[in-house]
Amino acid sequence: MSEDQLANLLGEDPDQPAYNAAFAESFAALNLDDQKFIVKWFEIVGETDAALAAEFVNSAPGVFDELDHTGVEAWLMSALQAFDDEDLDKAHRLLAEPAEFIANYIYMHSRCTFESVSQFVQHFVIGLGGRELIITKFHEAYTDTEKIFLPDHIKDYPGPDLNFSVYKLTAVHLWAQARYGTWRFQVVETLGRISNNADAMAVFNRLECVRLDACIGRELPGIYRQFEALGYVSDEHKQAWQDFRDELSGLEEPTATALDSIALIEQYLDNSKRPLPVLKRYQAKMDLAAVRKAMTARINREKEAVQEALGELQRAIQQVIKGDDIEPLDDEEGRFTIVDADDQSRGDGPNVDLYYDDELIQMTPEIEDLMESIIQDFGEIPEQYMDGVARVPYASDQEADLGEEGFIPDPVQSADTIRYREWDYMRERFREGYCLMTELDVPPVDDNFVEVTLEKYRGLLKSIKKTFEVVLGESKLLRRQSQGDDIDIDALVEAQADFVSGQEMSDYVYTRYRNRERSVAVMFMVDMSGSTHGWINDAERESLILLSEALETLGDRYAIYGFSGKTNKRCETYRVKRFDESYSSMVRQRISGIRSKGFTRMGVAIRHLGHLLNMSRARTKILITLSDGRPEDYDAYRGRYAVEDTRHALQELRHEGIHSFCITIDKEAQDYLPHMYGAGNYAVIHEVQKLPVKVADIYRRLTTL
Repeated sequence: MSEDQLANLLGEDPDQPAYNAAFAESFAALNLDDQKFIVKWFEIVGETDAALAAEFVNSAPGVFDELDHTGVEAWLMSALQAFDDEDLDKAHRLLAEPAEFIANYIYMHSRCTFESVSQFVQHFVIGLGGRELIITKFHEAYTDTEKIFLPDHIKDYPGPDLNFSVYKLTAVHLWAQARYGTWRFQVVETLGRISNNADAMAVFNRLECVRLDACIGRELPGIYRQFEALGYVSDEHKQAWQDFRDELSGLEEPTATALDSIALIEQYLDNSKRPLPVLKRYQAKMDLAAVRKAMTARINREKEAVQEALGELQRAIQQVIKGDDIEPLDDEEGRFTIVDADDQSRGDGPNVDLYYDDELIQMTPEIEDLMESIIQDFGEIPEQYMDGVARVPYASDQEADLGEEGFIPDPVQSADTIRYREWDYMRERFREGYCLMTELDVPPVDDNFVEVTLEKYRGLLKSIKKTFEVVLGESKLLRRQSQGDDIDIDALVEAQADFVSGQEMSDYVYTRYRNRERSVAVMFMVDMSGSTHGWINDAERESLILLSEALETLGDRYAIYGFSGKTNKRCETYRVKRFDESYSSMVRQRISGIRSKGFTRMGVAIRHLGHLLNMSRARTKILITLSDGRPEDYDAYRGRYAVEDTRHALQELRHEGIHSFCITIDKEAQDYLPHMYGAGNYAVIHEVQKLPVKVADIYRRLTTL
C-alpha cells in the first residue's frame, strides 16, 4: 500500500490526525494479513466515529507487536463497548494508550488457574503412587504430607500450556517430598531441634531439591527432563544451580537421605560466603509446623487403624482354621511379623511381606495402604505396631447365644443395633440374624464445602431446578369427562353411535387436564467405603447437595444414608437426612461431613434402608445407590457370594414394590450389575466430574415414569 493510499485511508479532514512517516513505516513492517485487518476495521469503526477510527489505525501497528488478531479485536471491541456506553473518554483512552489493556489481556490469557488443572493434577499424583495426597488451593504452594497446596493461578510463562506444566511439576516435587523421605519422622524431629530454623529451612529446601531431583531423574526421567526445561528463570539461574549441584554430588547418590541434607545445612548457613541459588519455578516453601501437626495426627490414627485391621485379619484367619464357632482369640495363638520383600522393585504396594507365624499372608488393600503410609513416615514398620493388635470385641464373661448360623452377639452393640439375615447362595438359604446393623449420625462439618459447591455449579443448579419445575408443571390428560377444555373425539363418536342406534347420548365427551399429584419417596444410599476417598467422595457430596437444593422445588420426600462397615459384626449406616427431616443447615453440614470409611457390604444396607423406605407413605418408592464398585467386605463377603446376596436383597425390595437403581463409576460394572439390578436399572458414569449432572438427570427420569 502506497503513501498516497495511506493518506487517503486516513482522510484529509483537518480534524483527523495528520499522516506521518513513523506510522507509514510501522504499517509497512506488518504482514499482509495484519494490514488487511487494520484496513477492514478502520472502515468499520469509521462508520461509528471517525476520530476513533483514526486512533485505532495509528495505534494498531504497535498492538500487533504484542497481540494476535483475536487480542487486537478484543482491544478494539472494549473501546467500542465504552463508546456505546457513552464513556467517550474511556473509549479514546483505550485506543490511544493500549499498554494497560495489553498487559491485562496477556495476564488473563496466559495464566493457568487452579480450577482448570486441579482434577488432572489430582489424578496424576494418585497415579504416581504412595500415600494419597489431596490437591487443594492456597495462596502459596507447600505440603503438610496429607495435602498438596497449590496457588490460585500460575503465570510464569506467556502461554497457559507451560504454566499448566509448572502446576504439574510443583505437585510432583511436593509429592516427592513425601515419597522419598524428606518428611520422615526422624527428619522432622531433627529439624525441630535446629536453631535459627528459618534460615536452616531455606538451606534444607535447596539441599533437598538436589536430592529429590536426582530421585526423580532415576525413577521418572520424563518428568526430570521437564524439570530441567522449565525450572529456571534464566541461563544464569540454571548455572547457579549447576554450580550448587557440583558441590553436592553425594546427595545425588541413590543411598542419600534427608538426614544427609541436614548434615550439610551448617556449611551453607552463611549466605555471604556462599550465596544460595534462587528457588526453581516448581519449588515451594517448606512448612515444618504444618508437617509436624499432620504427621502427629496421622501416626496416632494409623497405628490404631493398622492394629485394628490386623486384629480383624487375625479373626478371619482363625475362622478359616476353626470355623464360625470359635472362642475369643488367645494372645498366644499367633503373631504377625513384617519382613522386607524379596522383590524390592515391585511398584504395586509396600515392599514388605506380612507373615502370620511362619505363613505368608495376603494383605488386604486397606492394610497395604496403611503399611505404605507408615513406611513413608518411618522408613519401616515399627515393631510396636505389631504389638497390641486390636481384636474384634467379644464377651468372654457372657454366655454366647449361638443361633443356627453360629451367630455370636457383639456385647458392644447398642440398643439401636438390628440383626439382618444374609443370603448364602451355596447353602441356598438365609443365614438368619447374621449381620449386625447399627445406625449412626454423620458428624456435621461446618466448612465451606456447600458454599463452594453451590458457586461451582451455579449454572447447572439453575438448569436442574428449571427441569424439575417443568416436571412439576406437567399435567395428566383425563378423557371422557362431563365438562372440560376440549372434545374427546373417541368418546363423541361413541356417543353419536349410541344416539343413532336410539340410545341415550352420553354427556362424557370432553377432555381436561389435571396437574399431576406427585407421591414419590426416594432413598439415596451412598457408598462410604474406603475406595471412595478423595475426588469420588467429593463428587458424591456435590451430587447430594445439588439434588437436595433442587428437590426442594419438587417437594418429593427423600432421605440420604451412607453405608459402610467391616465384617458382618460391624455393618453401619450413617444418617444424613431422614424422610421426616427438612433440608436444614444441619443436613448440609452432614453432607459436608460424609467421609470414606470401611468396606461395601451392600446386602444388609439394602435390606435396612429398604425397610425405612417401605415405611414411608408414597405410591412411588425408589432406592438409588451411589457406588464406586462391586460389593465386597473384609471377610468372605466377596465375589459371587457378595453379588448373590446383594441380588437377593434387591429382589426382596422388588417384591415389596420398591424400584432400585444403581449409579456407579466402576468400569467393570457390566460384569455384575446386570445380574444384580437387571437390565436398564443401572448407569455407569465414566467421568467422575459428570456425576452431579448425571445423578440429577437420572432422578428426573426415574420419578416421572
